[in-house]
Amino acid sequence: SMQHIIERRNRHSAIQGLDNPSIEQQLGSVSYDMLRKEVEDKTHELSRLNGKELQGLTIQELQKLEELLLRRWATISKIKDEKIMQEINSLKTKEAELMKENQLKSKQSFVLEQRQSHEPYTCSSSDFPPDHGSSADTSLKLGLVYFIL
Repeated sequence: SMQHIIERRNRHSAIQGLDNPSIEQQLGSVSYDMLRKEVEDKTHELSRLNGKELQGLTIQELQKLEELLLRRWATISKIKDEKIMQEINSLKTKEAELMKENQLKSKQSFVLEQRQSHEPYTCSSSDFPPDHGSSADTSLKLGLVYFIL
């Protein structure tokens, strides 16, 4: 029957699939090997950049490594300098804002002092020290003026 033929074909394909890896598996294996090799190469390169495993390098390889490190150092220095300049500019802006705020507060304080110094002062008997009956003390006490700010 047709069903029996299909089942036999499927069993045969399954058995054959176990013996011969599929194309996908083979491609996956090749891809895995390439990635593994790339990771090994990058790990080796990183160790050289860190100053390890340099003994086996030729003069030309060492010069290339030195040039690479100098280019990276220049890039890092440039970025660091840019960040320092940004920080300086930020601090200058903050300084200007604080200076304006300080000037404003100074003006407000000056105006407040001017108002207080121009207000009329009225004296009442409670502003003077108490009189204990001596006439000499009374004349001196009347000459005193107390300012309260």
